[in-house]
Amino acid sequence: MSKPIIALGVFILLMGVLIGLAPDRFLDPTNWESRAGLYSAASIRIASGFILILGASSSRYPVGLRIFGVVVLLAGLILLFLPLELWAGLLAWAFGGHSIVIRVGGVIGGTLLGLFLIHAGWPKNNTA
Repeated sequence: MSKPIIALGVFILLMGVLIGLAPDRFLDPTNWESRAGLYSAASIRIASGFILILGASSSRYPVGLRIFGVVVLLAGLILLFLPLELWAGLLAWAFGGHSIVIRVGGVIGGTLLGLFLIHAGWPKNNTA
C-alpha cells in the first residue's frame, strides 16, 4: 500500500517544480478563489490525508505519516467550512505580488515534501 504514497510524493514534487518554473500555469487554469477552487483544495487535502493514513502502516515512518495524514485530512475538512471571503483573502495574501517567494517556496517545499514521501513509501532493503 506504499505505492499511493510514492505517487502522492511524485505528484507533489511535480507540482512544486511547476509552481517554481511557471506559477501562472498552476494558478490560472482554476479560479482558486471561487467556491469550486475551495472545494478542489479541500478535496485534494482530504484525499491526500486518506492516502497517508491508509498507506502509513507499510511505510518507513508509520507513526509520523499517520499523524501527518490526520493533520492533512483535518485541514481539508476545515476548509470545507471556511467562508469564501476568508479563503479568497488568504489566497490574495499568499499569492499576491510575491512571485519570487511563490517560486522559491514551491520549489523548496514541493521538492522536500515530495522527496520525503517518495523516500517514506519506498520499500526498505531488508537484505542486511
